[in-house]
Amino acid sequence: MTNITPKTTPKTTPHRTPFHPLAPIPLLTLLLLTLLLTSCTKEPPAADTSDKVAVGVLTPQIGDIIITGEYIGVIQPVQQVAILPPFPAEVVSVYFNVGDTVKAGDVLFTIDTADIETSITSLEAQLATQDVIVQSAQTALSLLDGSAFQSQILSAAGGVVQAEAGVMQAEHNLEQALLGIEQAQMGYDMAAQSFADTTMLFEADVVPRSAYEQAEAAYSNAKSGLERANIAHSMAEIALTQAKQGHAQALEGQRILLEESPAENRRRAEDGLAQAQAARNVTILTIENTRDKLNDANVTTPIDGVVERRNVEPFGVASPQAPAFLISAQDSMTVSFKVPRSSLEHMQIGDSISLRDGFTTLAGRITEIGTMVDHGGLITVLASVPSPPASLLSGTTVKVLAEARKAENTIVLPLNTIHHENGEPHVYVATDGIARLVPVEAGIFDANYIQIISGIELNAQIINTWSTRLADGAEIELELENEV
Repeated sequence: MTNITPKTTPKTTPHRTPFHPLAPIPLLTLLLLTLLLTSCTKEPPAADTSDKVAVGVLTPQIGDIIITGEYIGVIQPVQQVAILPPFPAEVVSVYFNVGDTVKAGDVLFTIDTADIETSITSLEAQLATQDVIVQSAQTALSLLDGSAFQSQILSAAGGVVQAEAGVMQAEHNLEQALLGIEQAQMGYDMAAQSFADTTMLFEADVVPRSAYEQAEAAYSNAKSGLERANIAHSMAEIALTQAKQGHAQALEGQRILLEESPAENRRRAEDGLAQAQAARNVTILTIENTRDKLNDANVTTPIDGVVERRNVEPFGVASPQAPAFLISAQDSMTVSFKVPRSSLEHMQIGDSISLRDGFTTLAGRITEIGTMVDHGGLITVLASVPSPPASLLSGTTVKVLAEARKAENTIVLPLNTIHHENGEPHVYVATDGIARLVPVEAGIFDANYIQIISGIELNAQIINTWSTRLADGAEIELELENEV
């Protein structure tokens, strides 16, 4: 407040005028009093009572929104080979375990060739018999060209005698084979009983592990011996059958020589020679193939990879009916994962994916998208994983990250600009100093942005701040424009 003081004269002897409350006040004095009173009672300026809401705005931008889905995948080999032994036999040695890395040509295991060698010996004996039969047939045919028919008769009789000797020898061999089976069966029964008894004592901690392992090895050897004895018996039966056939052919040749005409004898002799030679050739081929099996005793892997499964043990029996090893190639693996049908709209062959195994992240590409929906409404997708680490074994469960939904070259806004009215998305648009609540059609969204399909233009000013006074039709005052 400003104070104003009136102007006075020097002090002299005053001339007092009696005061009267109704006496007239001089005009100058009245003006001074009026100014003083006005100065002391002056009011402050009126406060700003504007109702405008201060807001920040931004303009929509064109961008992409990509939503990554997480799926559970299973690692599978691109190539997997089952290793089978060429013939049933006892396993002598095994050189690799599950998880070992192998190279093409590595020997996985070795099988016993004793049965093959026995088979070759039997086949060679059979071939010797067939050589005699062929020789006899050739002699019979050649004698038909001469005049010494009696010599032919004697020769045919000699062939019959030799064939009978062959039958007797084959019968003797069969008897020996039967005896071998009986002995092998007795040994097997004793070993099996001993193994069962030792197993019971071992489980009761009565005998040491070494005794259990010895009994187990004895049982395995006895079992293999019984199998070999059965094979030898089968080969002896075959040899006896062939010897009897040779004997029957010799008798038939003798009968033809004695009972039928020379022309018919020649035809039959030629047929008999051809049959004998054909049988001999089959035996020769069988021997060659069987000898080739000796080279297959060292069973190898045809590919580089990792041992996924091993089903053979030393002193056990390997069979062509069951894979001994399972080898998986490791230069490339495949991950199989299932996705809902809705995600397939955004997946294409060649799309990149990533997978996580613990703390390891690997890259891959989609190679195949299934066309069949399973019972859970999911579709199988395959992706290649080149150059995987050795620790990524077949059957490993991994987390797969792939694009589940995608919106490209679309209008995007920050999530905080969206307001929901009656469950529907809206945005506030600044228009001529007024906030307008505009409905929009929204699409997909991620943690920060949302797709706007329709409802606004690119040049719209979208309000991105919040106030309790912000409402449709409110007067607004713009702050600095922000960026999306």
